[in-house]
Amino acid sequence: MRMLSRLCVTASFTILGIVLGMPFQSSAQLARSEDFSALVRLSALRLNLSRQVALVKWDTGQPVADPPGDPREQQVIAAAATEAEERGLPRAGVSAFFEDQIEASKLIQFVLIAAWRRVGQAPDGLRRDLRAELRPALDRLRGLMIEELAITAPLRGAADCSKRLVDAIARHVQANGSPPLDAIALDRGLARVCSR
Repeated sequence: MRMLSRLCVTASFTILGIVLGMPFQSSAQLARSEDFSALVRLSALRLNLSRQVALVKWDTGQPVADPPGDPREQQVIAAAATEAEERGLPRAGVSAFFEDQIEASKLIQFVLIAAWRRVGQAPDGLRRDLRAELRPALDRLRGLMIEELAITAPLRGAADCSKRLVDAIARHVQANGSPPLDAIALDRGLARVCSR
């Protein structure tokens, strides 16, 4: 069953990467259950989407943080918690995980938009539609991340969880030549993976 779940995650991850023109890993690279590699890759993919969200917000002048009273973030967290509960995962832990993912996304957006303000422009390139492409992609990633949280549940409760997580992040950063901002955002987004 785990192998089937892992294959579904791999296929979805690959399709999502192709659709959004982002790098993806082979099924052999994703098919590990003894570490957090797949969860780290999914978090990195979410951060890549955050770069596109930052471009949209730059172009439209929208703030990075949702305005007061906007329920979007809470809806995302509540949907994740409900989906996780249906899979037998604790609502509180999954809510904390997605709160951290959202904060990591905002970190990327704040840093990029501030850098673009300093130079007076954002980079040229393809822009994705926030409502039609980016939010649906984020919603699909939510399901994949919940699947990985379920698969890695035994690791998340282990005494060496923090070490395994740090190692998986370090391997990802090194293998992809990730800039410091991405490494910091990964640390922020995965901060409570090992919380019980």
